Amino acid sequence: MNSVIVSFCVPAYNNSEGAIKIVEALLSSEDSRFEVVVSDDASTDDTQKLLSQIHDSRFRYYRNEKNLGAHKNWEHSLELGRGEWLYIIMGRDMVQGENIPGLIERLEYARDNNITFLKDGGHKRDGFSVSEGIEAMKNFITYNHPTGCIFKADLFREIPDRTRYFEISDMYPELYVMRDLLLKGKGAYIHSGVDFGGFVTDKAKVKSTVDTSKDIYSTYFAPVRRTKQFFEQLDMIEIDLAGKFTAEELDDYFKRKYTQLLDHVSYRWRIWCRDPVQMSHYGHEVRHISIREMNRNILQAYRDTKSHIMKNGTYSHLRERIMRSVTLKKIIHVSSKSMIRSIIEPLGIWKILHFFRNY
Repeated sequence: MNSVIVSFCVPAYNNSEGAIKIVEALLSSEDSRFEVVVSDDASTDDTQKLLSQIHDSRFRYYRNEKNLGAHKNWEHSLELGRGEWLYIIMGRDMVQGENIPGLIERLEYARDNNITFLKDGGHKRDGFSVSEGIEAMKNFITYNHPTGCIFKADLFREIPDRTRYFEISDMYPELYVMRDLLLKGKGAYIHSGVDFGGFVTDKAKVKSTVDTSKDIYSTYFAPVRRTKQFFEQLDMIEIDLAGKFTAEELDDYFKRKYTQLLDHVSYRWRIWCRDPVQMSHYGHEVRHISIREMNRNILQAYRDTKSHIMKNGTYSHLRERIMRSVTLKKIIHVSSKSMIRSIIEPLGIWKILHFFRNY
């Protein structure tokens, strides 16, 4: 049996402060059943100098001869892992090495229960939330930060198109890998405590590896990009996996994903644009998103989605009804909630309600 249970795979690029803190945090654990692998994408800062000074048998550092780009470097970091499980960590995220033994216990349970993919940090409470089949597709094939994605290594290497996945995806290539692994077993949300959910460096001062030179409407969290990513999620399930699921399952999947899309082009778009740290990270200024703009985005997503499913042959009258119902509900919800908030927010009541909602 493999003595290395989990490989922490860290793609790094021009973020030496974050990379060194992540590696040191992981290696602070006395457990010997893991390794840390860094794939440095030809950084021009002092990443190589700092990481080359670490001498620990559980640590391996690789520097690419030329810059591969963010997605290909993600893949390269995973390919380098020798463990039974491959745990990806982005180069700016906070982790806690002292919790690695608890993570390994969960991975050993996953090995014995046909769990092929895990997402760490997904739940606030300890334990497993397991799903399979179309339910797993609905739960895991979604917009999510890559840190904490854990892949079964032997099955990962059996995926013949894994390199192509990291070339064709618009933003989240690991979704294709998740999909293929979920077809072979189950998925699980866990909370091991390793993925802390914070940032080891000032995110506002570290620029995203995604191209931030374009206007805000072209950035990855903008409605146009989110809609394009939604189409990618639809097509990878409904076209690539034709015959794997029933029509009823696919319609249910479509409804869940379309509902999420409308949330992303309205509320989440507004939240992102009001956050100075996030906006600075992606090279943009803070801006206000009005009710009118959110509803305009919702209607545009409706039109674009209808056009897309008609072109790819997955349109039906049932889906048309689903879209109309979900769209109308979202417009009413956005309008009413935003108007209520505009009245009570100046009084400070909104913060109190938000506190109790998340308590």
